[in-house]
Amino acid sequence: MTAVTVPLPDARPTPAAPARTAIRLAALELRLLAREPAVAVSLVGFPAITVLVLAGVFGETPDPDFAGVAPSDHYIVGYVGVVLAALGLITIPVRLATYRELGVTRRFRASGLSGPVMIASEIILGAVLGTVSAALVLAAGAAAYGLSLPKDPIGVLAWYLAGLACFIAIGGALGSLLPTGRAASAIGNLLFVPMFLLGGGGPPRDVMTSTMESLSDVLPLSHLIGGLRQAWLGTTDDPHALWWPVLVAIVALLAALHTARRRAG
Repeated sequence: MTAVTVPLPDARPTPAAPARTAIRLAALELRLLAREPAVAVSLVGFPAITVLVLAGVFGETPDPDFAGVAPSDHYIVGYVGVVLAALGLITIPVRLATYRELGVTRRFRASGLSGPVMIASEIILGAVLGTVSAALVLAAGAAAYGLSLPKDPIGVLAWYLAGLACFIAIGGALGSLLPTGRAASAIGNLLFVPMFLLGGGGPPRDVMTSTMESLSDVLPLSHLIGGLRQAWLGTTDDPHALWWPVLVAIVALLAALHTARRRAG
């Protein structure tokens, strides 16, 4: 990630307008991220190309190895979770660690931005990036292979929001713990690749060994993708306990807050 000059707000935010300040800060960061081609590659390019290839390889005929649904539907729906994993394991941690490394976070605080406002801006930023990226991947897959309408739209929304919260929190924890942008990039990619392959973005569970299935069962991405497939397609072979990504989100948030307080102290 290249170094950027971050313009600071012109005035200190007033207590009456924290939400507006958070939105303005998130919009500023979105403009800065738009200049980074690596963000588009990791969030949209890689998932879109991979899902198009996998869906094309396995085809559109219902297959018992894919819980009886079309492999194309299986992968297109699941890659919503892959996008959120890339957001939380790579994009957010690299940006946060780089900002702290360059002193940007300290300058934000010096300009009068409170901790809650900065946290709110991160949530807004993650929600916008995740939603736009997921929509683009879904659109690309649906345009190429078609996609059935979700059987349980409310369930899809619930799982999406749980996954968004989980990986934004993970991104915040990694970004607060790792010392530099390069370290965050290295660790993030090291975590993303096995989670992507075992968490529903790679081979179906029916071809995994028992050891790989056991590892898959503990990954929050497995449950997120399984839940999305269950709600959208009405069936899945993947684990899908909603409480697990929610619990991971809480633990990651507590870790990020603890690290922030320790640095502030």
